[in-house]
Amino acid sequence: MIVDVPRIKSTIREAVAWGFHFSPIPHWRHRGKVVVLMYHRVLARQEVALHSVQPGMYVLDSVFAQQMAFLKKEFTILSLQELLELWQSGHWNARARYCVVTFDDGWLDNYRHAYPVLKEAGVPATIFLPTDYVGSNQWFWPDQLALVFKVLAGRKVTPEAVTQLREVFVDYLGAHGGPCIEAIERGDHVTDHVIEQCKQLPIERIQELVAALATRLGVSLPEERVIVNWDEVREMSENGISFGSHSCSHRILTTIASDEVSAELARSMQVLLEQGVNYVPVFCYPNGNSDADIQRQVQSCGYAAACSVNLGVEGPVPVNRYAIRRVGIHNDITHTIPLFSWRVLGPLLGSV
Repeated sequence: MIVDVPRIKSTIREAVAWGFHFSPIPHWRHRGKVVVLMYHRVLARQEVALHSVQPGMYVLDSVFAQQMAFLKKEFTILSLQELLELWQSGHWNARARYCVVTFDDGWLDNYRHAYPVLKEAGVPATIFLPTDYVGSNQWFWPDQLALVFKVLAGRKVTPEAVTQLREVFVDYLGAHGGPCIEAIERGDHVTDHVIEQCKQLPIERIQELVAALATRLGVSLPEERVIVNWDEVREMSENGISFGSHSCSHRILTTIASDEVSAELARSMQVLLEQGVNYVPVFCYPNGNSDADIQRQVQSCGYAAACSVNLGVEGPVPVNRYAIRRVGIHNDITHTIPLFSWRVLGPLLGSV
């Protein structure tokens, strides 16, 4: 008998969420606190398979609309700038439940699917932009890898292909390359594992790996635009959406030199100011990675705060203004309102 552990966990989570949602507890949870939500992509159902999007990276457009309606009913929704001003002034309502909506990466679907919902509902939000990508046809390397593995999954993996791929993986991932090949031979899903391993590499090596895999498999890397352009940013700026920095190149800051970190911080801020958008002086760490030195650099560069991916809520005085805690929202664990309620108002024990 094969036990479907993920399905069992999902069923238990849904049962707990329904019980929680219809109990009195959600009505008093997080009073005097602010919940900063972290979204990435908002997609129509047919787009999910088309783009090979990782489960933790999106919510469906219909789900997102329901979530915004729930937030308007249950929270006092603030812009990120308003949150900064409340922290500065100290005029904090101990009985209110505050919420801030943020998006990482500046995906084009934020403009196509999330923005119309936010505009109609009158919900402010902040989008963190990697400025080098805005208006370009560049894809983030994890999405390039996901496409390559999608192509691979649709093919019969021959012994010759395994040999070629083994050489590439071992060359770039060292000891981690062998297990990847073994997983591919078994037909396992390896995309997320390879992406995590690549995060430890310099960006140049990652790009070389992606190119080598695409060449060996005969895959053309995508070129259509998937990130917003500046005209779209300016339009959203006029209708309640603000924009913060997500660096220039989207490199993980803990993997680059200190002077490169400083350049990423300063140049991305300068670009946002020059573009005349609705700018908020808050930085967002690519992949969430930072340390005390990087946080000091962010402060020295003139940012008022910075967002992390650390799970939690904040109070009238943030625990660390340069590592603001957030709650990650994605479709697989928040696709119903009870699940969303459990994620946002529950004990915050789920994985981000």
